[in-house]
Amino acid sequence: MNEIRQRLPRTREKRRGALTAYYGDCAALADELEQEEPRQRIRTYSETDADEVTFAIRLLGRIRGSVTIIHSPPGCGAIKLEDELKAGGSPWLITNIEENDSILGADDKLREAVDLAYRTWRPEIIFILTTPVVAINNDDILSAATEKEDLYNIPVVPVFAAGFRSRTAVYGYDLVFHALAKYVLKGDPGASPIPAVNLIGAAETRTGNIIKDLNGAGVSYNNVLGSISISALQQSLGASASIAIDQDDARFLLEWLEAAHGVVHLEETAPIGLAGTERWLLAAAGAGGSTGQARAYIEEEKAAAAQALERQRLDGVSVIVDLPPEQAFGIAEFVEELGGVVVALSLTHADISHGPRLREWASRSNPQVYIQPGQPFEKTNALGKLKPALYIGKGEAAVWAARAGIAAAAVDSVDLYGFGGVQELAPLFAKALRNSALSRYLSAGGSSYRAGWLSKSANWHIKQEVK
Repeated sequence: MNEIRQRLPRTREKRRGALTAYYGDCAALADELEQEEPRQRIRTYSETDADEVTFAIRLLGRIRGSVTIIHSPPGCGAIKLEDELKAGGSPWLITNIEENDSILGADDKLREAVDLAYRTWRPEIIFILTTPVVAINNDDILSAATEKEDLYNIPVVPVFAAGFRSRTAVYGYDLVFHALAKYVLKGDPGASPIPAVNLIGAAETRTGNIIKDLNGAGVSYNNVLGSISISALQQSLGASASIAIDQDDARFLLEWLEAAHGVVHLEETAPIGLAGTERWLLAAAGAGGSTGQARAYIEEEKAAAAQALERQRLDGVSVIVDLPPEQAFGIAEFVEELGGVVVALSLTHADISHGPRLREWASRSNPQVYIQPGQPFEKTNALGKLKPALYIGKGEAAVWAARAGIAAAAVDSVDLYGFGGVQELAPLFAKALRNSALSRYLSAGGSSYRAGWLSKSANWHIKQEVK
């Protein structure tokens, strides 16, 4: 993979034609993504959402034995970023760049921060995360990192985030995996291969249900998700294959392992719902040589789940699913397994790798598809026009659905994956439909947007880029 020689990986827009704004149906979007260069769109009005810095922090905080130094003014570590840092669990510092530093440079502050991090925590690895200010003042991060790496004999790894290179926040994961591949993970020609499949995730991945399923199916795995260790990442270079819970999040690492180290990427969709979990487990078991045991386990779990799901049917209920692509496609398929009708998918982004799933949905019911990362106005507007019976998404956006009077199920705190996920999701959906008092109460307060705004189309502020 030639990108490892570069300072940065290419953005998702350049590498995979990623779109972050779209309104249409699944068939039209699949047609567009199959073109050589999909048409990019811009928003003339955009509300705040996560960016590549947010996602880079989200992943770095989950690497065990690490300290992250955020080279930035204090404001870059505020509010949502602080939440991400606390959720990750690993320690962090901010260099507190001031006005003069943004012009004259802040290399000395960075070196002092690395010294403090090493003295305080004796970490296994130190990451230096750059931010928009550093992208402007051009501090020599690489020289400082090399100097301190030689001094302390641990990896000191720069992650060059700028916050504005890509409109896809998931590019922050690419930046972290690129930095690990470039500076930390080295192949050992004398090392023996490990008889296991890499189980790969990025951040926010709950692991309990899927690990139970892997154990039940007799699959040996190298755990590279949840709280990630450098040793597990290093071992991943010698595994027989890799499979991801959410291949969209981990795509850079999956592709690099295959291109640079011959570790086959098992292209399988997220293990959500009965059919999705069955496909995923059989793919992992096929690579791990335990297909027979996996089939027996799957039949047993499906029989147990089918009995429980009879009481949680969604027969004829219209549903909009608003999540990142892999989760959205997986949960939408599960909604259909329960008898529900998917009227729209709302995604954070879509790129060429999602073409087959969109084409599959186009051939089934061809629901509407919106690409609206964040953007409460667009969500509220679309929900008001579609009026689904049930909204499924994350908590922050579920509030907007509830305020629109729609029953809302927030999946943030649920382990979505595997047969255990099936048993958690179905009751959550049924409960949201039964308990409509909250959405009735919230909708009585009216919308945050004036009627004039909501009379416009949901894509009023989306325009095509002119080159």
